[in-house]
Amino acid sequence: MTQKNVRSHALFYAVVLMGLLVMGTIVIYFLILPRAIPKQIIVAVLPFDGPPTLSKHLTHAFPKHLTELVALSRELTVIDFDETRAALELGDEFRGFTEELGATHIVDGNYVEDVERPGSYLLTVRVVNVTHLAWKLRWDEQYRYPEESLLDIRNQAATGVLKGLYDNSVGEIPAEPDIASNFEGFLEAQWLADRDRPRSAQNILLGLPRLESNPYALHLLARLDSANAAGRFEQALIASPNHYPTLIEQAKLAYRNSGDLAWYLQTITELAGTYPNSAAVKELADLYHALGWYADEEQLLFRWVKMRPRSGDAALDMAFSRFRRGDEQQYLEALRIANLRDPASVRVQRFTALYEMEVLSQEPDELNDLGFAIALFASMGMSDQASKLLEVIKDELSCDDRVEAALYIGDLDLAFQNLDCGKRFWTAPPGWWEENDPRWVAFTSDQRYTAWLEDRGFRRAVLERLEPVSIPELFAPVRRILPSGQGASKGEVEAK
Repeated sequence: MTQKNVRSHALFYAVVLMGLLVMGTIVIYFLILPRAIPKQIIVAVLPFDGPPTLSKHLTHAFPKHLTELVALSRELTVIDFDETRAALELGDEFRGFTEELGATHIVDGNYVEDVERPGSYLLTVRVVNVTHLAWKLRWDEQYRYPEESLLDIRNQAATGVLKGLYDNSVGEIPAEPDIASNFEGFLEAQWLADRDRPRSAQNILLGLPRLESNPYALHLLARLDSANAAGRFEQALIASPNHYPTLIEQAKLAYRNSGDLAWYLQTITELAGTYPNSAAVKELADLYHALGWYADEEQLLFRWVKMRPRSGDAALDMAFSRFRRGDEQQYLEALRIANLRDPASVRVQRFTALYEMEVLSQEPDELNDLGFAIALFASMGMSDQASKLLEVIKDELSCDDRVEAALYIGDLDLAFQNLDCGKRFWTAPPGWWEENDPRWVAFTSDQRYTAWLEDRGFRRAVLERLEPVSIPELFAPVRRILPSGQGASKGEVEAK
């Protein structure tokens, strides 16, 4: 009898223990792991759907702005909104979110007219996991517009989207009551700017009430009015000191004015680490390229190409980085991907043709690109024709394109005239040129080049002190663990 009781008790404890293990596994997998372990979540915010008569600032500019807030996260990779929109415009050629964009999750929205309230709409915003054959809804919420202001909807939706993506790293999106009166006006201007109507967009922005309170509107105005950009960026940071697109632009302007290379490297590194879904990643990659840190640059570009999954330019930057490292197989693969991603890109076509001409010494296929024609004429010894063509089209070219064209035709005076207004660092030769190319040697041997480098901070004493950071550590997700019983805004503890 005693032996049976012992067996019964042992069986009971075994069942209880197994039950606890199962429950513990469920709690850890579904509750603890999502908040403690970084996941490879790549999210695309889609243009919202709605009736054809609905203003496009609601269906396009609003989700684009929402993308900027979701991109605050360190836990996620956020795809550029305009690339997502362009992918959807492929229509029947669109291959799906995972194949075309590499997305694991999407955020979409849908406006439906409220039959009970004429002129009102019900907006449903969702987070959907698209990695399964049967998509899984992760979060959704419904709002009433315009009974609820678009700013209030934005604040709630941004917070809800991040929670739906298992992300608690950002905390509550701060309410910005000071921009309530001009938020929709900013979105209308954003839509017009995206439609290539800068003057109309600028007029709306300048007419907004309390413009000085809206960092988003001020940043957009700075982009549209380059002559007054510095002042607008300063105003934007007064309105919101942590507005990261403005912080990036201000850092670039400050560097161009001061030439303090060490400060710029530190600042742009901090911005890229704090905002790894921002343009700071590309700025840091460009700086690493200029400093010759090509292996580390490639790691930055891996992040950038995930954010720009359809960009031929991003893949082309990867090809140039690998070319400088001498990795022929890899840079050819990147060049191939650039052509697959964006075969219509003039820049991709130009540098593909230049690769055939400069590296393979082949006569490239005919290309309807005047920028390439200048290089082709110069390579054939037809410098006069190249110079005349450059004179005709120079106003259509960027400063950097003019520098490159001048180097092809050997006009160093013209190259140096355009060097200061360019965005490139010009410490590495154009495209597929080798470092010992006579055209590049002639340029870098000129005393004006040495003086220009020093103005940009590329001095030996400075360069000897600089070194790259660990890119995996820079982008390592930072989790915020909330102590028991405390809200998102209290007592947050950061843990890597």
